[in-house]
Amino acid sequence: MPPNPNSEDATGDVICIADQFHFSSFYSSTNLAGLEDDDSVSTPTSTTPHRPSRSDSMSIIGPEEQVNGDARLKPHTIANPDRVKLKFYSNVLGDNSTFIHYGKWDGLDQDQPGAYGRASEAMTDYMYNLSMSLLPHRMDSNDVNYIDLGSGTGASAIHLVQKHSATISKATCLNLCKEQNDMAIDTAAEMDMTDRIDVVEASFEEIPFKENQYDLAFSQDAFIHALTKKKVYAEAYRVTKPGGAFVFCDLMCGDNPDLTVQELAQFAERNRINDWLNPSQVIKTCEEVGFKDVKFINLTTDLRISFQLMLKKVTFVLEHGDSHPNSSRVLLMNYRDSICRRITQIERGVFKWGVIHARKPVFMELTVKTPVPFVKTNHLIIDVNKVSQKVEEGQEANVVVVDILKKMPKEQIDALPSTVELLITMSAGLDHIDLDACKAKGIIVKQSGRDAITNHVIQYTLCFITLGLRDAFNQLGVAFPSKGWNLNWNCEGKSLTSCTIGIVGLGLIAKGLIAEIRKLAPDTRIIYTVPKQRRDFDVESKLKLEYVAELTDLASQCDVLLPLCSLNKSTEHLIDKEILGCLKPEAGIINVSRGKVVDTDALTEALENKSIRYAILDCTYPEPLPADHPLWKKDNCFIFPHYATNTMDVREKLVTDIQPIIEDYYGLGHSDARQKAEEKILRYDLAVAHRLTAKYNMDMLVWNHISARHRSGCLITPGRKMWGSIVPEDMVFSSSNVTADIIHEAIYSARPDVKAVIHLHTPAATAVSCLEEGFQPITQDSAYFYGKVATYEWDGVSDDASEKPDIANAIKSVAGCNTLLMYNHGFTCFGSSVKEAWVLAYYFERCCETQLRVMQCGGKLRRPKKMVMEKAAEASYLPEFAPGAQEWEALCGEISFD
Repeated sequence: MPPNPNSEDATGDVICIADQFHFSSFYSSTNLAGLEDDDSVSTPTSTTPHRPSRSDSMSIIGPEEQVNGDARLKPHTIANPDRVKLKFYSNVLGDNSTFIHYGKWDGLDQDQPGAYGRASEAMTDYMYNLSMSLLPHRMDSNDVNYIDLGSGTGASAIHLVQKHSATISKATCLNLCKEQNDMAIDTAAEMDMTDRIDVVEASFEEIPFKENQYDLAFSQDAFIHALTKKKVYAEAYRVTKPGGAFVFCDLMCGDNPDLTVQELAQFAERNRINDWLNPSQVIKTCEEVGFKDVKFINLTTDLRISFQLMLKKVTFVLEHGDSHPNSSRVLLMNYRDSICRRITQIERGVFKWGVIHARKPVFMELTVKTPVPFVKTNHLIIDVNKVSQKVEEGQEANVVVVDILKKMPKEQIDALPSTVELLITMSAGLDHIDLDACKAKGIIVKQSGRDAITNHVIQYTLCFITLGLRDAFNQLGVAFPSKGWNLNWNCEGKSLTSCTIGIVGLGLIAKGLIAEIRKLAPDTRIIYTVPKQRRDFDVESKLKLEYVAELTDLASQCDVLLPLCSLNKSTEHLIDKEILGCLKPEAGIINVSRGKVVDTDALTEALENKSIRYAILDCTYPEPLPADHPLWKKDNCFIFPHYATNTMDVREKLVTDIQPIIEDYYGLGHSDARQKAEEKILRYDLAVAHRLTAKYNMDMLVWNHISARHRSGCLITPGRKMWGSIVPEDMVFSSSNVTADIIHEAIYSARPDVKAVIHLHTPAATAVSCLEEGFQPITQDSAYFYGKVATYEWDGVSDDASEKPDIANAIKSVAGCNTLLMYNHGFTCFGSSVKEAWVLAYYFERCCETQLRVMQCGGKLRRPKKMVMEKAAEASYLPEFAPGAQEWEALCGEISFD
């Protein structure tokens, strides 16, 4: 916070950075024109050191005091310090913003009106973006929950919740000062945000919430006057979720070696700063309470700019401002002198200002012995099995690792500590875990080695299908014909191409197996069954599948029956006597799922009666089968020892996948590689979209813009470059065009489902935007836009952030819209991908051109029937007709970046 303009100590002033909730009673205030008389009351008394509280007062200069030379006026307390403080900044800085934290000045013009408020807002945005970069797993979520420790008037929280409404579901403002809290409550109510802003009157040294509550603990310039920094950091650690972030900015003790310890201690004492730590000491203290990856970002240069701007403003008021009472002028002179001293102290290194950011580690417990040694390489994951790594005794696990032999019924799940969020099983199946109990307890279940298991089972099963169809197992030991081989010998087998394969289920293994079969035998008939509500039309089309609703019908048509479903109550003995009885005598069954899916007694009877040709079993029930079980003796039953995944490759992946799963779930680093890969694809698609826009004459020199949502922001047109020369590396995270930022941010905030936005001023669409009747869907091509075009009244060049809510409301007014026609301006299309947004924009321009040509011809317009357009609109978003589904690959082929 800015320094106190009116304090008195041996050096001339008291440093002032914090709010009442910051444990500081020294806040800027003034008796400038515009303040009411009741702002001043009796004179306070104080001792130092002390623990300030929200009942402490701030100082102003009484109007009745007379000052000679440099003499100080006697300070008076004020009844409404927050109102006075804001009025002071409004008068001196010429800024009506409620952001009064120190600011970040990158790219900001100090001479522009309201610059200080914008810099403060920019600092809040900078810290939030930094926070979300630490939490990559939460960037695209819609339920981020964070706490602002020492939130003051709630300006930062309200700003962030409004700007990131698609991401932040709740912000808790924790603050000691009742007056400030009332202001926060009133502002939240005015902006209809009370359901997303909680204001709590409490101290950040005793946070009244349970542990592991927040994705992010956040604070701006609040901890400077805390009695014990370690206590504050420990409380922040306690309420932060595992893997969560702690981000705060604050003034800290300087570490200039030329300054004596006594000088720094004297400064802290005079300014009532308890526990005055330099950045290295802050980092060490954060680590002591448990935080990892603690880093300091030095922003002292920005602090100097903030002070320099204050000095410039105060000097201007003193030299050119309106006439004020003598007391106000002396106050401003004192304020000016104080700022000059602060600038000198910054240059001497008396204090620093910057951001501390850290992560809370995740605690993992291995409850079983792994098949190969588990090697942990991420220091943000702590193995609670190793006592030496524990932060403290009794630390409970957040992640529990089991295997197929570790049964996890409801009783075991319920007995897990409340801190457990993630259960990892080293297995292909999940039938050893009570999934309903996990769901009830809020525990996510993940499988390690899933890709390796899936690939192994697919390869293994494909071999069985081919060998079973060819009756290969029965050929073991068969001698070559003594009279020589001939065309009629032993040719009763079937080929993969000529058979019908029936699959029960459509999970990863089933879909992967079907894809591999298609590579070998594209024309093989493959039928499948799942419950009707789980039918997948897209997969049917892509893999040429036929859906059969009834299992009995599927069994009667297939040559090979493959149950590839999970084992649960509904699938126990799914393949029973009735289903087996529906199979053709020449058909076989292959079971690589779970033994209990097949009724063993019914299968034994079917093989005994030769009502089916064969059974290949990688799993049985019971498992193992008793040594005297009749299936062992059947020459048409081939039993394998649950062998599908028995390779060292799988065993290693079961273990090596554990860390990436934890990293991905908590955003501890593994997902960074995925984020980079996604960013590379987005950059390519955006560059292609820009090049295509130029190729099809839809561009306008260096103007207009395309963006794609990524992380906590979006990649967007760089500006100042012809679109025909744009390459993937040109995309930026912040546009140089303020209009672009306003339009795109408004759409993204209104529509969380939107991933890409394109805004153009193409000739035909711009012409239509000037028509009273606007866009008219009158052709088949316009079915994409039937009932999906919102409109927005042009309000001049979109360079005012206040337009964002208006644009967002326009988008929200038409449910499911994909286009915003901006009257007398242009248009914007948006969709779930860059390809969808660009193809929509292309077709919208064509439809507008057609509309203009129809109007130009002067003939009587024939409008399509409403029912026809509704049907066409529905069909236009079927998978095979969706925008970009067919066109994008061909369009990309038209562009080269060589």
